[in-house]
Amino acid sequence: MPTTFSLEILRKKVIDIAGDVLGTLADFSIDEVSGDVVDILVAVDSSIDLNMLPWDTVDGLLSIPIEEIDNIGAKVQLKR
Repeated sequence: MPTTFSLEILRKKVIDIAGDVLGTLADFSIDEVSGDVVDILVAVDSSIDLNMLPWDTVDGLLSIPIEEIDNIGAKVQLKR
């Protein structure tokens, strides 16, 4: 069952520093030892070439380290 936190954050738009939409937050990974979120998994907009992005993909989702996030509000804002 999804937690309240996951229901609040999943499906938010993920945008870059210029405000362009990269995709939609699909999931996130949690460190099993610390319990910290370590990265977000983004379903990337189909018009974006994944090979042009600096992050890896996991099962078709873009894996963005948590350090790349600037702000989480109505949208997830990346630092770059």
